[in-house]
Amino acid sequence: MRVCNRFTEDKKKNGPVSDPANPLCQCGKKKSRHEPPYHQNNDSSEPWSAETHTLKSPTRSYGEIQFVGAAGWGQEKLRKFVRVDYETKPETLMELIQKQWKLGQPKLLISVTGGAKNFKLNSNLKNVFRKGLIKAALSTDAWIISGGSNSGVMKYVGEAVRDYAIAEGGSATTRRIVAIGIATWGILDQQEALTMDKGSKLLSRPASYRMDQQEQTGPVRLDPNHTHFILVDDGTTGKFGKEIKLRSDLEKQISEQKVTPENDERLNIPTVCVVVEGGPNTIQTVKEAVENGTPCLIINGSGRAANILAYAFDNCRTSDNKPGKYFSRDVRGKIEKRLRKAFKDRASDLLNMIEECIKEPSLINVYKLDAGRGVSTDIDGAILDALLRAQKGNCIDQLQLAMVWKRVDVAKTKIFTDDNNLMMAKLNNSVRYAIEHDLPNFLELFIENGVSMKDYLTEKELTILYRGITKTSRLSCMLEENKKKDIKPTSLLSCMLKEKNEKKDGGYNVTLWMIGQIIQQLTMDTYEPLYLSDEERFNQEYPLTSVSEKKVHRESDNSDHCGCSSQLFAILDHNIQKSEKWKKIMPQFHPIRELFLYAILLNRQEMARMLWERIDEPIAAALTASKMLKAMAGKEFDQDQKKSMMKHAENFEELAIGVLKECYDPGEDRTNIYNMMRRELPNWGQATCLTMAVQAQNRKFIAQSAVQNLLTKMWMGKISNENNYWKLWLYMFCPLMVAFNDSLMEDKHRERCQRNAVTANKPDDSGGIGDGHEMEMVEVDSEGAPHPTMADCKQGNGDLDNRDSGQRLSVLRRLVLFYNAPIIKFRLNVVAYLAFLFLFSFIILTEFEEERVTWKEWFLIGWVVTLYMEEFRQIAHGESNCWKDRLYHWINDFWNMIDLATLLLFGIGVALRAIPGMFGPARIILALDLIGFHMRLLQSFFVSERLGPKLIMIARMMKDLLFFVCILAVFLISYGIASQAIMFPNVTDPLSIFKGIFYKAYFQMYGELFLEDIQPEVCTLDDPCPEYSWMGILLLSFYMMLSNVLLLNLLIAMFRYVIFLDGYPTAEHLHDAE
Repeated sequence: MRVCNRFTEDKKKNGPVSDPANPLCQCGKKKSRHEPPYHQNNDSSEPWSAETHTLKSPTRSYGEIQFVGAAGWGQEKLRKFVRVDYETKPETLMELIQKQWKLGQPKLLISVTGGAKNFKLNSNLKNVFRKGLIKAALSTDAWIISGGSNSGVMKYVGEAVRDYAIAEGGSATTRRIVAIGIATWGILDQQEALTMDKGSKLLSRPASYRMDQQEQTGPVRLDPNHTHFILVDDGTTGKFGKEIKLRSDLEKQISEQKVTPENDERLNIPTVCVVVEGGPNTIQTVKEAVENGTPCLIINGSGRAANILAYAFDNCRTSDNKPGKYFSRDVRGKIEKRLRKAFKDRASDLLNMIEECIKEPSLINVYKLDAGRGVSTDIDGAILDALLRAQKGNCIDQLQLAMVWKRVDVAKTKIFTDDNNLMMAKLNNSVRYAIEHDLPNFLELFIENGVSMKDYLTEKELTILYRGITKTSRLSCMLEENKKKDIKPTSLLSCMLKEKNEKKDGGYNVTLWMIGQIIQQLTMDTYEPLYLSDEERFNQEYPLTSVSEKKVHRESDNSDHCGCSSQLFAILDHNIQKSEKWKKIMPQFHPIRELFLYAILLNRQEMARMLWERIDEPIAAALTASKMLKAMAGKEFDQDQKKSMMKHAENFEELAIGVLKECYDPGEDRTNIYNMMRRELPNWGQATCLTMAVQAQNRKFIAQSAVQNLLTKMWMGKISNENNYWKLWLYMFCPLMVAFNDSLMEDKHRERCQRNAVTANKPDDSGGIGDGHEMEMVEVDSEGAPHPTMADCKQGNGDLDNRDSGQRLSVLRRLVLFYNAPIIKFRLNVVAYLAFLFLFSFIILTEFEEERVTWKEWFLIGWVVTLYMEEFRQIAHGESNCWKDRLYHWINDFWNMIDLATLLLFGIGVALRAIPGMFGPARIILALDLIGFHMRLLQSFFVSERLGPKLIMIARMMKDLLFFVCILAVFLISYGIASQAIMFPNVTDPLSIFKGIFYKAYFQMYGELFLEDIQPEVCTLDDPCPEYSWMGILLLSFYMMLSNVLLLNLLIAMFRYVIFLDGYPTAEHLHDAE
C-alpha cells in the first residue's frame, strides 16, 4: 500500500471556492487527510508522482469481502480480495491467484473493457451479451477480467455472473465461473472496511461491504458479483485508470502461459478483448491490444467508442500496395466528425489510433446483433471466431484451441471445412489429446473425417496412453491413510497396477501385459485377453515419446462379426456346418476395441459408447463391458463412482439387449442367432456371449426371448420339443419306446424331408413332375427355423449337437442321445433324490438301531459318499483355471453352502453313531440333517414356471423378516425382563430366568398367555404366587397390543408391499434367491 508523504498543492483545482486552510493535494486528498509529518514539502514546485511522493508499506487490505444487502445474494457469499502496489510484478500476482486463491489456470482469458460510467444498453443486446459471455466462459473454462466496479460495463459483467448463479441455484464461486475485477484503490468507497487495524495480521472476520447504503458522488463501489478483486494502489485518491498498466501486464503474463504444456509448447493461453461502449481510453486499449496481437471483439450498438470502432472497421478498404486496410477521404471525415462529437479535443489522436488498428484486420471483429453472416449470432461464438481468425489460417492451432475449449461445434463449422486442407496424418497429437482428455466428440469427428485409427493406435501408442492414467483417469481411489508413500494413486486402475510396478518419472511403468492381467481379473480367469497371448510382444516398456516415431508391428485388422447381417449369419452357419467343431482363432489387435477397453477401464461413459457403436461385435463388447464395470464397482471405495460404474454397466446391458432384439426376428431363421450366442469369440477372450452374460449376472439380458429359447433348446438337447410333457416321463422309464418312437429331432427332420419329397414330386399344373430345380415349398417349424430342403436331407456329415442333423440313428445312439439330454438328466436326478430322501426318512424313522447297522443304512452311507464326490466334481469342473477361484465361486453359491452343511452334519452324525453312548445325539443330528436335505429339494422347483417365482418371493420376504426380528426382539426382551423382575424377583435359577424372559414372552406373542402362572389359583412354597400380578396383566395387555396387533400386522404389510412393489417375479429374477 502507498501513502502520500509529500503534500503538493494542486493549484489547478484549488480555486477561490476552495478552503485555503485545507487545500487539495495533487494525490487527490485534502491536506487534513495527510499525516502531520507529511504536510511539509521542501520542493513544492516538483510535479507529484507516485515514485517520489509516496511511501510504500506492506498491505493491510486482503482477505474476504462479505457484500451486505446485495441483490440476489445471501449473506454467506464471500469474495477474495487483495490490495496491491501498482508496481507489483505480474508473476507475483499469478502466484497469488494460482497458489493462494487456487484458481488453477484458464484455457481462455476474456478481457472486458468499455464504459466505466453507467450507460443504457439495448435490452436484446444486454441479454445476448450476458448469456454469450457466460456461455463462452463455461464452455472454455475461461477467466473474465474487468474493472470490477458496480457501474458501466463491469456491472453488466457482474449481472451476467449473478444471473447464471441464480439459474443454477448456487454460488458461482463453486462453479467454473471466475470473474476477476481489477480496480483502482483510490476510487473505491468504504476503504476503511477493507483495511485491518494496525498491528493486526489478519482480518478478524470477513470485511463487511455494504451495498444497501445510499451511493455517494465520487467514490465507486465494488461489484458484488465478481468472484475476486485486485485493488491497485498508487497513493492517489479519486483518479481513474491507475490499474490499466498492471492489468495489461497481468493479462500479458497470463497469455504467455502454455494452455497445454504437456502436449503442445507452442500454444499460449488465448486472450480476447471484448469492447462494450467506452471512451477515449477504450480506443487506446484496443490499439494496445492489437499491437500485442490480441484479437478484439467490438460490440456494435453498445454506444460511443464501440460504435465508432465498428463503423470504422466496416467502412475501411483493402490496400493493394500496403498491408492492412485504409480509409477513404469521405469515410475518414465522417469518423473524425463522430470522434469530435463524442470526445471533442482528442479526436485527431483517436483517429490515428483507429487507423493503426485497421492495419491488422484479422484482429478486429465486429459483433452485430442482427448480423446474418460473418459472425455468429451468439456472443460466445463471436468470441471464439475472433480467436480462430487471429491464428491466421493455422488449422492445427485452431483445432487445438477448439479441443481445449471442448467446442466440437467450432471444429465442425470453422476447421473441418472444404476450404481447409487438413493433413490427417498430422493429427496424431490431436487424437492423443482427445483420448487422454476424454473428448469423445472430437475423436468421433476425427474418425468421420478420415483419421485412420489403424495407423495411429499402435501397441506402443496404446502403452503410452495407459502410462498416462494417473493424469487422465476419472476414477478416484479414495485412500484413508497412506503414510508410507508420498504419492497416492489417482485412479482405481492405478491402485490395481500399484502392486505390479513402482511409480517412475510421474507415471506407472505400465505394459500391455499388466493391462491384460487386470482385464482377466475383472472378467474371469478363463478369459484370454489379447495382451496375455504373447508376453514378448506385449510386455515391452516404451518411453513417453511422440507418436510419429516408428510404429510397432501389428497384425492385420480382420475379425468375425456379431452383427445382424443375414449374409454374415449365412457365412457363420456355413462354417459351423462345414467343420466338426468351431476352431480356435487367434485374436487380433483392433484399434477400436483396444480403445474401447481403455475407456471402460477408466469409466469414460461417452467415449466408450461412441467406440462401442463402431465395434464389429457389439453384443460381446457390451456384455464384456458390463462385467468389467461391475467388477470395478466392487473394488471402488467412493460411493458416487461406484454408482456411476453400476449405472454404466446397466447401460451396456441395455445396449446388448437392443442389439439382440434387432438380430432376433421371430419370423426368420433363429439358428444363426443361437450360434452367435454360443460361439467362442477370439477377440473377446475366447468367451461366449452367453457365458459372459452369466458371469456378469445380466439377468435382463438372460430373460430375453432369444436367450430363453436358446436355453430351452440346450435344455432339451436332442429331444424334439414337439413331444408332450407326459411322453417324456413315459419314455424316460421305458427305454424301448425311445428306440422305436419319433422322440428326437432327427425323427421330425426325416418326416419333414418326406413331406418335402412328396411336395416336390407332385405333378404341376402342366402335368409335369418337379425336378428339384423348380420353386420348392419351405415349411417353418414352431421355433421359427425353416424346415430342411431336399439338399439338406441328403447331408449326413457333421458332429451331432442339439440341432437336427438329418442322420438316421441307430438304437444305441438314440438311447444315448435321449438320456444325455439335460432335461432327462435333471428329471432322473430329481427322481433319484426323492428316492434318497425316502430311504433316509425310512431309516431314521424305522430302522435306525443302536445295536446294528442294517444294509440299508450302509447303502445310504454309500449314497452320501457319492454326493460328496459330486461336490468335488463340481469344484473340479468349475470354469476357473485356478483351484482357489473354483472353490471360491463354489462356496459362494447358496445351494452349495446348503450341500456342504448337510454333508458335514451327516458325517458328524455317522461319526457320533460309532461312539458308544452317543447314539441319541447322533439320531438328533441326523434328523436335523434330514431337514436340510429336504430343503435342498427346493432348488429343483426353480425350473418350474409357477413354483419358481413363489420361492423368489419367499427369499425376499425372509430378508425382511430378519430385520423385523431385530425390532421384535427389542419389545420381547424388554417385556420379558420387566415382567420377570416385577412378578418373580430375586430368582437365581438361570433356567427359570431364561424361561421367564424368553420362553413365555415368545409364546405369548402367538396367543399362549400363561395366565395360570400370572394369577394361579393355588400357591405353594415351591411354586409361590407372583408379586404384583395386576401389573403383570397390565404389561401383558400392552405387550400383546404391540406384538400381535401392531408388529405382526406390520410384518404382513411389509410382505404385501414386497409383492406388489416388485410385481410378480419373472425369469430375470431367478438368480435373486441364490
